[in-house]
Amino acid sequence: MKYSFNLQISNDKREHKDKLIIGAFANESSSNIALKLLAFLLFIDNNPRIDEDPGWQVVPDLIAKDDSGEIILWVDCGGLSTKKIDLITTKGRDRMAFYVFRKNQRDMESFYLPIKDKIKHPQNVRCISFDNDFVDGVGEALDRTNELEAYIGDDMISLTISNSLGRHEAYSAIYRLDPSVS
Repeated sequence: MKYSFNLQISNDKREHKDKLIIGAFANESSSNIALKLLAFLLFIDNNPRIDEDPGWQVVPDLIAKDDSGEIILWVDCGGLSTKKIDLITTKGRDRMAFYVFRKNQRDMESFYLPIKDKIKHPQNVRCISFDNDFVDGVGEALDRTNELEAYIGDDMISLTISNSLGRHEAYSAIYRLDPSVS
């Protein structure tokens, strides 16, 4: 199944109009599609691409490259093994930003706390999460074709999704965990 979006996005820097298609894998949840969508929206200024294979034996949910083709951003939204995290943080080192998106703060903490002492470069893992039920609500509001308006601030996001299911408005704080900042 594919989800298409006509996007109208405003952030503190500028406005964007874009079209986006997100292909869903066979058993991929609508919440995971919502996390990919949110990652795309938050990093729109980096011209991200979804599910592009960088040739690293693992594929991110979202990736962005600089003009020379170097990876500058890697985002994962699904399940991650410690081995995969270690590979990404070691190979990417300080050259790229590595983010893990989670539904809420509890999911973010339960992801990060067990791995922080098991990987070589925990300072390279940044996490983003949202208010409880926000991601699930966005996922449930998605249809195959969607009109989406978004406002993104430094610490909040507001969405309006219109489609054959109706109009859904959602708001959330954006929570960040960044071990590289003391």
